[in-house]
Amino acid sequence: MKILVTGGTGFIGSHTVVGLIGSGHDVVIADNLINSKQEVVDRICKISGVKPPFYNMDVTDEKMREKLFEEQSIDGIIHFAGLKAVGESVSRPLDYYYNNILSTIALSRMSLVHGVNKFVFSSSATVYGEQPSPLREDMELKPATNPYAETKV
Repeated sequence: MKILVTGGTGFIGSHTVVGLIGSGHDVVIADNLINSKQEVVDRICKISGVKPPFYNMDVTDEKMREKLFEEQSIDGIIHFAGLKAVGESVSRPLDYYYNNILSTIALSRMSLVHGVNKFVFSSSATVYGEQPSPLREDMELKPATNPYAETKV
């Protein structure tokens, strides 16, 4: 499969890319480098022996999304591209709502248009609110305590 990994140069994204390549998948990375560096693509290549196509883009940018989907035949999406700092989300809530929610909606629309029926959304433990650990996926969702958590609910 050819898998688009948004936020693919971030910590979790880059490790996922390496794992996907190691499992025999083709990977395309889209990242705006807000929380990472383009040199990570070279590190991925050094580890995996493969230099995946890299798009320096914000996935909320419609023209760039169209370009990527026109150039690549995507079979699945793993969506890690999101702002992620709880404290910052309190001081900049509109940035978080815009980026985290709009990027998910935009990629979902692209999935429909291009027939991509495999989509993994990176959520967060914050969706479970104030509950004791360990958290489990079958636990009740609790009210979000900050804008970041709201964007992941």
